[in-house]
Amino acid sequence: MFRPFSAVVVFLLAALLGGCASTSLVNQWKSPDYTGGPIRKIVVVGVSQQPSVRRSFEDEFAAKLNAAGVEAIPSYTVIPQHGKVDQAVLESAVQKAGADGVLIARLVKRQQETQVTPGYYSGGGFYGGYTAAWTGYYEMPTVYQYDVVTIETTLFSPAQSKLVWSGTTETFAPTDVKKETARYADTIIGALRKQGVI
Repeated sequence: MFRPFSAVVVFLLAALLGGCASTSLVNQWKSPDYTGGPIRKIVVVGVSQQPSVRRSFEDEFAAKLNAAGVEAIPSYTVIPQHGKVDQAVLESAVQKAGADGVLIARLVKRQQETQVTPGYYSGGGFYGGYTAAWTGYYEMPTVYQYDVVTIETTLFSPAQSKLVWSGTTETFAPTDVKKETARYADTIIGALRKQGVI
């Protein structure tokens, strides 16, 4: 027996939770004291304990910035060591690269959310629901779990030793680092352009 209601609900939720990740900017701040003008050359730093994740993130974000007309350098090309580095090492690398901006992205949290669809009785109206409870079809409640990733992004001006801009994003149901980084980068770059800092 074909059950259009339940089929549509399952299809939509599967599409939403399984293959349509999205990133949104939930808050942002720009320094009212920054006077340096648009930043034109940025070192991109992805904070991660996993070298492959760091490299993939920095490459993708740098590519997006370059496509937007901002020269970008993945930090691993100037700071090859893994893990946390001393501030002096970062400052020296940025200076040698001739960058006037440093963009740092770090994972704030990753939490699992749950979406539950209620059960469904075939039949219509009160009586249909009653009879279905005895003889009809019942669609069991469906439970979907997905991740929500929160990332904090900050843009610094080395010349002014100043935080220029910061923002927090949430990515819904991420599945692939490269694809999600591209969406995330588009969101951040759009916000930075709107604020006039790049």
